[in-house]
Amino acid sequence: MMVLPCLGLALAATCLHANDLPADMLNAELAVKHAEEARLEKAIATDPANQALRFRLGAVLCDLGAAGEASAIDEALKVFAALRKEAPHDAEFLAFYGNACTIEAKYSFVLTKLSWAHDGFNYLDTAVKDAPDNVTVRVIRALNSAQVPGFLGREQTAREDFAWIMDRLNTHPQDFSPELLRSIYYYAGEFALAHDEPKAVQLLTQAAAIPASQDDVLAPKIDAFLKTARAKFPAAALAKST
Repeated sequence: MMVLPCLGLALAATCLHANDLPADMLNAELAVKHAEEARLEKAIATDPANQALRFRLGAVLCDLGAAGEASAIDEALKVFAALRKEAPHDAEFLAFYGNACTIEAKYSFVLTKLSWAHDGFNYLDTAVKDAPDNVTVRVIRALNSAQVPGFLGREQTAREDFAWIMDRLNTHPQDFSPELLRSIYYYAGEFALAHDEPKAVQLLTQAAAIPASQDDVLAPKIDAFLKTARAKFPAAALAKST
């Protein structure tokens, strides 16, 4: 089951990360997430054993936690802990639990921040080791590793996962929905921009070229990052337009 959270990790340290975007843009995104949270909770109330619904809820709660809502990430950890108990060998549940742990690091006591972060990375790495060809697992680790601060040592992991994903796009295009492709190009472009790489223009242009779904929350972010990338790398922007 492919579930892709917006992430925007609270630990992020990119050149133009989510917290730098206009307040009205962020508030609109949060409103969409809260509406989805309410819809999922209502559905789960009538079908509490439905793992797919709970999995999706956990991903939405991660997004809210990354955006600054501490109680949401606490709930996300509970959701994924319960799912892991039910299916201890499910690599996707493990990967999302690891992602939640790294977000929890933002809110934890100063002496436990690194512990939460490194535990999360260990869960993510174990998930990839257990299911190396699982696209969902690879994507969540790539996005997580791309958005945490450099001192945590995850840059190379992000690069390796993005390379794996791009190769997978060429060999197994059927594994990627338009929505997932749009997200991958956006996050890869954001990562490239944060590391002063001109290919950010190409990646973000590819993201912008994929039609947005009705409930897409990335559109304003893609536009903002692409504008920044084109201004920062005018030669790449010119080459792309010719």
